Amino acid sequence: MNKQAKSNKPQLWKPGQSGNPLGRPQGSRSKFSEAACADALADWTANGKDTLERVRATDPSTYLRVLFSIIPKDIAVSIENRTGPMDSAEMQMMRRLVGLIQATANAVDPEIVFGWIEDDLRARVAKQIGT
Repeated sequence: MNKQAKSNKPQLWKPGQSGNPLGRPQGSRSKFSEAACADALADWTANGKDTLERVRATDPSTYLRVLFSIIPKDIAVSIENRTGPMDSAEMQMMRRLVGLIQATANAVDPEIVFGWIEDDLRARVAKQIGT
């Protein structure tokens, strides 16, 4: 019944004709987005590193949530699928591990640090084979 009522009403404009010929200026929607992104980039460039350091020190869960929100989704899903959701204690351990690796990043390639950690852990927990 609704469809019939609609089809019986006369059309105010012909197909392809607008009721607002001037309409929204072309590109006006993207201009706002571009301006917002430019402002965010300027703020990030000026304050981003300091803000990250402060949030990392004072609110690690927010720090990690923000980092994971900007990681491309396929990578975040891959990490989640491999490890499962982490609880607070696990997040704190990860934060400590990342901090240790970052502390050496200027002097040593992080991949080398991962190798050292792995080798050391294996050596420390290895069981002696009986002779």
